[in-house]
Amino acid sequence: MHEPSAPIPAPLTIPAPRPTGSGAVDQAVAVWSALAELGLTEAVLAPGSRSAPLVYGLAADEVAGRIRAHVRIDERAAAFTALGLGRLDPARPAAVVTTSGTATAHLHAAVMEAHHSRIPLLVLTADRPAELREVGANQTTRQAGMFRSLVRLAVDLPAPTAEAASPVELRTAVSTAARALAAATGEHPGPVHLNLSFRDPLVPRAEESEQADRTAAPERIVLTRRVPAPAPAPQPVPVDSRTVVVAGDGAGPAAAALADAHGLPLLAEPSSGALTADGLVPRYPALLRAVMADPAHPLRPRRAIVLGHPTLSRPVVGALLGAADVEVVVVDAHPDWPDVARRASLVVPAAIGQEIPGTGQEATGTGQGAVSPGAMQAEPDAPKIDLAQRRAWIQAWRTAADAAAARLPQPWQQRAALAVWEASGPGDLLVLGSSSLVRDLEQHAGPTSAQVIANRGLAGIDGTTAMAGGLALARAARDEPGERGRTRLLVGDLTALHDLTGLIIGPEEPRPDLDVVVVDDGGGRIFGGLEHAAAPAALLRRFFTTPHGVDIAAAARALGADAAVLGTDDLGPALRSAPAGIRVLVVQEMSSGRPPIPPMEVIE
Repeated sequence: MHEPSAPIPAPLTIPAPRPTGSGAVDQAVAVWSALAELGLTEAVLAPGSRSAPLVYGLAADEVAGRIRAHVRIDERAAAFTALGLGRLDPARPAAVVTTSGTATAHLHAAVMEAHHSRIPLLVLTADRPAELREVGANQTTRQAGMFRSLVRLAVDLPAPTAEAASPVELRTAVSTAARALAAATGEHPGPVHLNLSFRDPLVPRAEESEQADRTAAPERIVLTRRVPAPAPAPQPVPVDSRTVVVAGDGAGPAAAALADAHGLPLLAEPSSGALTADGLVPRYPALLRAVMADPAHPLRPRRAIVLGHPTLSRPVVGALLGAADVEVVVVDAHPDWPDVARRASLVVPAAIGQEIPGTGQEATGTGQGAVSPGAMQAEPDAPKIDLAQRRAWIQAWRTAADAAAARLPQPWQQRAALAVWEASGPGDLLVLGSSSLVRDLEQHAGPTSAQVIANRGLAGIDGTTAMAGGLALARAARDEPGERGRTRLLVGDLTALHDLTGLIIGPEEPRPDLDVVVVDDGGGRIFGGLEHAAAPAALLRRFFTTPHGVDIAAAARALGADAAVLGTDDLGPALRSAPAGIRVLVVQEMSSGRPPIPPMEVIE
């Protein structure tokens, strides 16, 4: 008999909603009550009429004060704000609520990012009842199942009875809400979609809500709780002296632990969460390009162990992981593991390194220093590890990487990005937009103790400011002021313009403390590093660089944010202050003209 790993949870119930005179509001109260009891604490709502029952449900006595509501006028901003609010604690996702019709379409980008980044997100869309569908009713479209290929669960919940939700309708709503939250936070986390049909009346009747009569529904409703699955058991992966560890977006501390346990070089993206490893090789992309171009290069790896989602540079995704002479091992517990080059020979849910015979570097040491959490205890006949030689190999990587990076251009945009990076330390959260700047940091930044997050699931620029605002709000609710550093967002000018509505926060809404640093070079510098750089100059400028001519600081002020324009040399001192609210710092080259677009190695 196996001993239980955790106590058996006691059965849980919630009170049935008091009759409100509206079945739609009754059901909304039940849904919010269930989600609140299961730990949901944040919801972002965009205004609308068909979704009104969900507003009244949040204000009901059974729910009031248990879920913090945020209002955004733009549905895309609402969805990405919810994505940010739920990102720090995957066990407690946030919900986004919209009305019916085109409003639902604006959620699509956030649902896609949540799917590809495996971020739990509850999407609640209001809809017309069945009798009003496909008959030309106002603001009615085919929204049931519209995200089906992207979500972990999609349910089209029928409209409850008009005047009062029946007991079975309330049980169905509560059970569905519990199932949705379990699916969003389960073994393969991601978005879920509840399409909630509501029939008139959409508002409670005062005379009904004042009554204490509960005869229309059971007094208590059983609430389903799903016990989380245990973490997967680590499996052995081969390790030798010519192995490197690749930490893509979201790899986390496991990548650093694996590399350090075996004295291996770690090639980590800025948002990997592994930038404190002893084996970290900063500024590796230019060097790796040269290493993989030469089959006889002395630093050429023969094995790469991949954690997280690598996306940033061709030297990693194409040259290293696509090389015929490099064995690729992927560490990923999910069914959609990353393997862009389709060369992975082994996929494990969690890894323990197992030393195998290599190039002879293993044979002279004692191996005692190589055992640590995350590393397998060596077998009696396993190769010994010469840690001194492995440290020397890491140092050779670092020295060569520094030399290769030093030969690259150093445009002012890069210096601005590094100023933000260097200003971020323990307790700070740095959010990176998907632009040239994150690649500047991959190529030139050193280690950091700050937490770094980026939307690398699809590497889009949608909703970046709103997502960062949600993260800042979540930190304010979770951390004590003394524990919480600054939240900063680093974006290019096109990314900033693409999400100007992320700055719109009404006067009655909680406001995040957030620095938005916009590196404004008048267009999309990233295309100068793609094959499109060979296009005629006029075509490249108009259709790819897309100059905008917008005064971003003035636009930010018009939307209610404090804003200033400054040069690169002034950015560091400005970042040392920490005012309350949203501050937009627009960094420009303080000269008469715009700089040329330097080449940059990217994958898109």
